[in-house]
Formats: sequence, structure tokens, C-alpha cells
Amino acid sequence: MNTRTLGILLILLAAAIIGWYFYVHQATRFPPEPAAVPETAGQETAASGETGAPPPPQHPVLPAVAETPSEPAAPPFPERLDDADAYLKTRLPQLIDNPELLRLLSLNHFIERLALIIDKLPGKEIPRPHLPVAPPKPGFLTTRGSYGQLVISGRNAARYTPYVKLAEALPDAVLLHLYRGLYPLFQQAYVDLGHPDGYFNDRLIQVIEHLLQTPEPHGAIPVVPHVGRFKYADETLESLSVGQKTLLRMGSDNADRVKARLRSLQQGLLRED
Repeated sequence: MNTRTLGILLILLAAAIIGWYFYVHQATRFPPEPAAVPETAGQETAASGETGAPPPPQHPVLPAVAETPSEPAAPPFPERLDDADAYLKTRLPQLIDNPELLRLLSLNHFIERLALIIDKLPGKEIPRPHLPVAPPKPGFLTTRGSYGQLVISGRNAARYTPYVKLAEALPDAVLLHLYRGLYPLFQQAYVDLGHPDGYFNDRLIQVIEHLLQTPEPHGAIPVVPHVGRFKYADETLESLSVGQKTLLRMGSDNADRVKARLRSLQQGLLRED
């Protein structure tokens, strides 16, 4: 792909969708492994002729094209996880001319933490201490609905607006170029999480599809107090994954924008197959 600039949109996208479910109903300890998104039969079968060997990736990632000579300031992609944070701290200010948005990110062991959070999105909880972004401010906002029940305030959506802007900051071509260049590090981080036979790109595509299946309720969403926080009054919504609940909490307009970005990213990833 002929891309003039690198990008960081993959990271920003995840930051926008992960959410802050711990404001509603989140344990502070590292949670147990969540239920996995169902995998396809192709992923469960070992490669032909290699009994006992891990299966090949369902969605292989193409290698990144080298930077164009017109961008001599672009640092080379890091080859080790230990060098990834330094790369991001150098490259991000070159790409995003908005200090307020940059301050939303926590760039310490960022790729490892991002891989962890993406892997956890289809589960019921995310590990709060490992979130790679700062929490939105102010805190979770509720109000009284037309029948007196407690509902998520319409003003709550504004807390997520900076994260959605972050997710929309760069075009898909830039995102995919960055993702290809950093993919070996994402894969290493995913293996280190306990998936020696898995592939991060396959998992990412699974998680995107899972998030796109988030229901779209109409009107204000009732909540009830729960252990010092809140949970959804509708048990169907409460039973959703942490990632899907977060899309609901963003408000319908923000959720639509994030879903549009997810669909576009999904199409770009699948075109590589």
C-alpha cells in the first residue's frame, strides 16, 4: 500500500470502544479468562500434514511497506516490544496535533495492554489496572426518566466524544499500514497472554464482529444501583459483554460512529486475505 504517513488509529479505535464499564460494574482484581468468541472450524483444525502443529492463521497479515522517502522523520518500526513505547512516544506527536487527545493515552507497555483489552472485550469484565487510556470525566451520569426510573443521562455521551474523535483521527490506509508494521509485536503480546497457537489478527476480526452485533435499544436506558455502582435494569442488556455494554453507554450517535469505523476497519482487514 502506498501510504505517506504511519498512523495509530488501531490503538485509538480500541481506546474509544473499550470502555469504562468499571464505572458501572467492574471488579478491581485481574478477572478470570472470559468466554471466547466461537472460533471457526478452520481454526480448530491443524495444518494438513503437520499433526500436532498449530493451525495457520485464518486471516494472515501482509507485511508493511517501507516508509516513503518523503518522510525521513518517521522512525522505523520497532522490532522488540521493549522498544514499542519509545516508538509511540516519538511518532504520536508527529501524527496527532492535539495534545488533549494524546493525554488520553497511557503509553507504558501499551501494545501488551491493548492486546489484553481487545482479547477481553467479548467477556464480562476487563482488567481495570491494565487499561491503556485515561477514564472519561466527569463520572458516570444518570438522571430520572419520564416514569421516574433511573436512566443513563443524555449528557453521559459527551464523556466519550474525545475517544470517538481519537478513533476517527486517521484514515484507514494509514491505520492498516501501522498495523502491518507493528503486527509482529501484537502477535508476540497475544502469545504472551497465553495463546501460543493463536493469532492476534484472527482474534481482532472476531472481536470486531462481536462488537458490531451490539443491539441498538431506543430511548433512554434504565439502570439500577448495584454494589456502589450501577447495572442495566434490563437483564438482556446486563448479560451483554463488556465491549457491547460500552457501546450502549456511549450513546447512539457515538456508537453509530464507532460501528462505522469498525466496519471500515473490518473490510480493510478482510481484503488482505
